[in-house]
Amino acid sequence: MVWAGNGARKGPGYNQPAVGEDGLRMRVPKRLVELKQRVEPTVKTFEWTWTTAVVFCVGLWFFILIFAVVVPSFWMYFAEQKLGWAGPSGGGSWALEIRDAIALGLSTGPLVTIVVAAVIMQNWRKRLRGVSTERPTGGYR
Repeated sequence: MVWAGNGARKGPGYNQPAVGEDGLRMRVPKRLVELKQRVEPTVKTFEWTWTTAVVFCVGLWFFILIFAVVVPSFWMYFAEQKLGWAGPSGGGSWALEIRDAIALGLSTGPLVTIVVAAVIMQNWRKRLRGVSTERPTGGYR
């Protein structure tokens, strides 16, 4: 590493251009770029039918049931029996507070993930279709 006259570092890995040779803003592995190019037409043209919506909702229901109910319950049993963090909440012990915080994160994490993923997918689809996000519901100005 060599210091330049203006105080910036000079050498491999420093002060790289923001746009690569292929026009992308950051260096993404070619495999991911190819995967994104394969998936984008499907995201752009996908439409829900009753069948796909029902099958998706059943799968989502199982995902929520397992990851928002079963996993936090398993954690509570594990923390009480194996780690010895037994007792009522709010007892003043830091271990009980950590146990409850982890259980809360395990139960709300999947729900937050679903909401965030839905917003990301919706915005990605709008961008691919060229729909304006200024007034998604329409209306007069």
